[in-house]
Amino acid sequence: MMNSEFDWDEVDALITLLQAKGISYLIGDGSSVSEDKGSLDPVHLIQRLAACCYPLVENASISLFILQPDLAPSVVEALQCSESDIAENIAVLTLATLYLQEWWFFRLTFALGRLPCFPEAPFVSLWEERHLPSPRSGYGLHGLLALQEYQQQHYGVPLNFLDDWQNQINHLLTQEEAHRRKISDEVRETLVQLSI
Repeated sequence: MMNSEFDWDEVDALITLLQAKGISYLIGDGSSVSEDKGSLDPVHLIQRLAACCYPLVENASISLFILQPDLAPSVVEALQCSESDIAENIAVLTLATLYLQEWWFFRLTFALGRLPCFPEAPFVSLWEERHLPSPRSGYGLHGLLALQEYQQQHYGVPLNFLDDWQNQINHLLTQEEAHRRKISDEVRETLVQLSI
């Protein structure tokens, strides 16, 4: 769904909700009506983000999924119960998350102070149905490039989706690296084993 008109109240409301979920790099204008941040159903939040059409906020799902991997069951539910265009946006954002998580695995680990762990298993059908590589192929890079091509064909325009997705990781890394977290010896050992 590509739209050039945005509901700025919805954009601002979503930014406020994302800030409550730990994404502080987005700043709204504060004009939205206050919502109870704790009571919003995660499935509804995921659907609202996918329907937002404002790329900076819509693509913030990538950071949300990396910061809160426990949302994976809600992502699965949102994929199953959403209208087809919203479900497709959720699928693309989920795939972008998995590919970027793999590509930036080591740096995300140091930034988060833990291994990034948004799960692949519930989403295997997403890349298989679209004939895309698995996140493990080429450390996620093959999938990112194929997903961008998939989106370009879907919309019929050669837009640079990859930079929009990468922008989210850049902001997330800057946000999380500011915390200067220590990683445990166990995580350090896992990284050593993965690099061999």
